[in-house]
Amino acid sequence: MARSALILAPHPDDESITGLLALRLRAEAGFTVWVVPVTLGSRLERQAARKRELRAACRVLGFRVRFLDPGNPVARLRRCLAALRPDVVFLPHAKDGHPTHRATHRWAVAAMDAAKSAVFHVVETEYWHPLEKPNLMVAGSRPALAVLRRALERHRGEVARNDYAARLPAWMSDNVRRGAELIGGAGAPAPDCAYATLYRARRRTAGAWRPEFRGGKFVRTPAELRALAALWS
Repeated sequence: MARSALILAPHPDDESITGLLALRLRAEAGFTVWVVPVTLGSRLERQAARKRELRAACRVLGFRVRFLDPGNPVARLRRCLAALRPDVVFLPHAKDGHPTHRATHRWAVAAMDAAKSAVFHVVETEYWHPLEKPNLMVAGSRPALAVLRRALERHRGEVARNDYAARLPAWMSDNVRRGAELIGGAGAPAPDCAYATLYRARRRTAGAWRPEFRGGKFVRTPAELRALAALWS
């Protein structure tokens, strides 16, 4: 049976900014990747365009799109989780520096906790505020970066006001600097990669967080990626 990942994107474009691990899971481990935009942004006049832009970006990434039903956000997310039954869920961390990112975290955790007996493998993402304790660093190749940038460029309305695509390489390069010591330990050498994304992998079960693994992990090779994915069986 095909394995799947679910990206709960606070807005259309977050799937492209933080999507390196999901992209590698699709390309190297055969995962189906679903993107669910939790909101379409606060500007009503832009929402139809943002749907089109998201579909265009996901065609570049090879991801699938699913839109939430109307209604209470926690109930909507609970139905989505039950329908897709993903092996791993991506969502922003609780202190990410944008109110919609933080709300997405709260709603998603509440939806997972409502599924009383389930165990959810969760990968938390960062963008507006760094994770205080990331435990996972995923290396990105130049071709992977190029795909993410092409996808992000499809969000034309967003990059017109703030060119996230042009700035993505600098952000991913700085993640290598940060991740070397945050994950590798104080004084650790930087890994041999130009670009990376930092995450925190944990499990959510019985209303509590549990560790997914001990220490920190660098994922560089396809074999390391498959070993990480094996934890989500």
